[in-house]
Amino acid sequence: MSFHIELSNASVWQQVSRQTGYTGPTATTQAHTPQLPAIPPTGKAWAQFTATPTNSKPYSEHLSQSIQGIRQFIQQHAAAGAQKNAALNSLRDFEATKVNCRPTSLTPLMVNENRRNLHLISSHLGNETISLPKRIGAVLSLAEGLNVCIEGTTLNILSCASDLVEQQQGLAGLVIQTKNDLIDQHLLQLVRQQDSRHLGTKQAKDLEIHHVQALKNHVATDWGLSVTEDRYATREYQDQAGEMAKALLEKTVTPAALAAAVADKIASHLTSFTTHCLSTGMPTEQLKTEPLRQMIQAEFGHAIELEQCLQFNDDYSEVKLRPHSELTQHVMQAFQHIGLIASNLTIAHLANQPPCTVEQALEQIQHLQGRVTEFQANQQLPWNLGFWYGSNQSPDKKRQQEEERRKPGVHQ
Repeated sequence: MSFHIELSNASVWQQVSRQTGYTGPTATTQAHTPQLPAIPPTGKAWAQFTATPTNSKPYSEHLSQSIQGIRQFIQQHAAAGAQKNAALNSLRDFEATKVNCRPTSLTPLMVNENRRNLHLISSHLGNETISLPKRIGAVLSLAEGLNVCIEGTTLNILSCASDLVEQQQGLAGLVIQTKNDLIDQHLLQLVRQQDSRHLGTKQAKDLEIHHVQALKNHVATDWGLSVTEDRYATREYQDQAGEMAKALLEKTVTPAALAAAVADKIASHLTSFTTHCLSTGMPTEQLKTEPLRQMIQAEFGHAIELEQCLQFNDDYSEVKLRPHSELTQHVMQAFQHIGLIASNLTIAHLANQPPCTVEQALEQIQHLQGRVTEFQANQQLPWNLGFWYGSNQSPDKKRQQEEERRKPGVHQ
């Protein structure tokens, strides 16, 4: 199978997704969803979401099964109180008014996207590789956003599904989560800047989620995102701010930015698992190395090495966290080890590139407002462009040999 020599960032994010078992909410849910009558595609993006099935009963039943699974999980695991009661009431109202309604009132978005993603959410609630507090928090947050407009409901369900499937162990899953979080945060700042100039406060707030989705749809093929059809996520808004969104993410979601965010999480985990004095220095004899090593590997994978996160004094009597810049550079080296960054690129060069804040980037991209998308050849990106297609580099032979030697019963 051959690909054009110049691939987009999607080649990176799709491969990272494969490492975590996540290929996007729609693709994943289709793999686990029971076979149901398909709605014939019409060839137009929005039309497939406005088609009405001739027999809606199988879809309603499948939706109800997923809602029942979510309800049982909340009843069993959520702490008693007002939030739990509100969540259960919200689920009950949602099922009564939007699922068990007249067949003619069952919306195409409910039959398609919502059904698939609610099934995904329900199936992941038993996934013990995701911490119980995260699962509880996800569904309680979901319940708060079920009884808004149908498009808003769809986006809230998709957000919950994405949050759950991205909570995987290892560095690859963390990179996806971090990348998606940065995209959401940066596009939200762009939308708020744009809408404050053209809309009233109330209207801007109501359309915020839809305008962010419009821009995410616009950059989806570059950043491995799922496209969600939303009548308020309009092409007109993409024409207004789509090229600004592309340039903003290119300037701000960089290898160094992702590595810095991961380094923050590593530092936070290490200090919380020891004492806060690890950031300034603590006696080495008080450091319990093996529990820390196991925690690091469980959270961030084997590409992150504990020794590279710690700094000892000359006589090894005191230990502290390495400076943030050194942690960031180690994370970037780990990115290269898992194949995220092309092996022929110099980590020091990428790490030393001047950082660009969102505020600075927003000032630099104002000239792109209203520019209609034009075809441009993809520029050289700091990613291994075959990474998404499963052709990432092989693990280092020396590391493999070291791991083999460490196995019980293996003699040097």
